[in-house]
Amino acid sequence: MSDVIIVGAGPTGLTAACELALAGVSCTVLERRAEESGVVRAFGLHARALELLDARGMGDELVRRGNPLRTVHPAYASRVDFGRLDTRYPMLLIVPQSGTETMLAERAAELGVTVRREATVTGLSQDDHGVQVALADGSVLESRYVIGADGAHSTVRELLGVGFTGEAYALPMLLADVRIDGGEVPPITQIGPDGAVVTIPFGDGWFRVGAWLRTPPEGEPGFGHLRDAFRRIAGTDHGMSEPRWFSRFTAERKQAGAYRVGRVFLAGDAAHVNSPIGGQGMNTGVQDAFNLGWKIAAAVQGRAPSWLLDGYHAERHPVGAAVLALTDHLTRLSLTGSALRLTLSRWAMAAALRTAPGRGRILGTLSGLGFAYAPGAHPLVGHRVADRATDRGRLYEVLRSGRFVLLADGDVPAPWRDRVDGARPVDPQGPEAILVRPDGYAAWAGDREGVTAALMEWCGPADRSHRGDHAAA
Repeated sequence: MSDVIIVGAGPTGLTAACELALAGVSCTVLERRAEESGVVRAFGLHARALELLDARGMGDELVRRGNPLRTVHPAYASRVDFGRLDTRYPMLLIVPQSGTETMLAERAAELGVTVRREATVTGLSQDDHGVQVALADGSVLESRYVIGADGAHSTVRELLGVGFTGEAYALPMLLADVRIDGGEVPPITQIGPDGAVVTIPFGDGWFRVGAWLRTPPEGEPGFGHLRDAFRRIAGTDHGMSEPRWFSRFTAERKQAGAYRVGRVFLAGDAAHVNSPIGGQGMNTGVQDAFNLGWKIAAAVQGRAPSWLLDGYHAERHPVGAAVLALTDHLTRLSLTGSALRLTLSRWAMAAALRTAPGRGRILGTLSGLGFAYAPGAHPLVGHRVADRATDRGRLYEVLRSGRFVLLADGDVPAPWRDRVDGARPVDPQGPEAILVRPDGYAAWAGDREGVTAALMEWCGPADRSHRGDHAAA
């Protein structure tokens, strides 16, 4: 019996598995596919997802494997400059989903995670003590908690009876990864009366190309339709050759009504799906997993307050809704049939990006750096804690233990040193002490005399003799 069963071995599921295993919680990943996916539908990582992966030692290696873009030219704005972000990762990193999955799978294996393939979930039940998961082969597995990270057509979500509300976009989209000789095509979206086309360079001679058409192509859609769309909308197909991957799909904007039902949680595409414009899908799922992993670990280890697991839905559902609203807005602008509306939108976006508040709002939302959770007594609470130098290295290097970090000029009180790391800021600014959650957000901030109370609230009492997962209630 594992403490946690994770259904789905995509980026979200593997991230959750790594988080749990790092905390010493046993977990099993169930994946219906026989082999690792070669699908590369998701292609980009934004700054906040990269910061979180850096907090586990994977950010810089992903950048080395990918193509960092500081500037992009989307349909909704003439220019978006991610290079102006105040972060170690001021970029949109173009890296195939399969590449991200491979790195996460390697890390999960190092941490001892079991991935069971060709495991199709057919049933699910739960009580006050655990969850029972039935598989197509007739076996039944038990665990304390289950995470459904099994995609847009989630079996876990359906078995829970959780609503998945929203809509599908009426217009079809064609996607492919192609070779383009010369490789000089910039990351750009172009719009015409027939729809929109996008070109994104992977940096190795391969490009992600897509076409969102206002009129469905005649016959069975194929690569020829994609090339024809580029010729009509962009004036050229850039000499793209036969793809290594091609897909036709209908994008959706949908969100689960609840991210938690008892001991079962939904994350990633099982909880929300959105238009690919804006490159948010994989990023939101990875951040779901970072938010959820340490909370379930705390519950399993008997140090979670009763409200902690409910905090997953409370914090991540609004973020999912905001991402859906953002991508829907950008999609409708990109596919508008009104040249005047698009021109006005691009002008307004350019004007906003020229101001500090506008850049902060737009780039903060696109990158994920601007999202915050419920505020507390101090203005920093609920917000991302930016990386900074400490006496133990960068803060996000200290976070690689997967534990809380107390940023303060002084030691962590002895009763909490088994679950909280301490670090002294090299250039102290702001409050005397900040308690940083394992996912890099401020749990508490204030004067030094408030540290003990904050540790008791977030990290469990000093006396740990009462182990148990009372947060399940």
